[in-house]
Amino acid sequence: MKPFVLMTLIACGCLILATMLWAADTGGEATFQSLRCNTCHKPDRRSAGPSLPEIAKAYSGQQQLVQYLKGESEPLIDLGNRQLMKRKLEKTKEISDAERRDLADYILSFGGK
Repeated sequence: MKPFVLMTLIACGCLILATMLWAADTGGEATFQSLRCNTCHKPDRRSAGPSLPEIAKAYSGQQQLVQYLKGESEPLIDLGNRQLMKRKLEKTKEISDAERRDLADYILSFGGK
């Protein structure tokens, strides 16, 4: 194989891999935005609900946070407006397991254990 063709294939492969990683990285953020979690949960401060770093600190890992997002466990942090969060939690029960894991990963990326 000619060096130019080989280099082109490698470059294309790297570009495809980088795009896939970027898409996977932004999946949780996209879910966070589409569910409008950002209305109450901010990356830099407490608002109507706890900040993302506060949530990340309260949960020990993805599985624990996913269980909460599925409605299978009680919150480990003061939610602020518990009734509002209860209604919002119904939406997190409706998304796919993969979306829920991505959402948990996104939240935990703000400083979780």
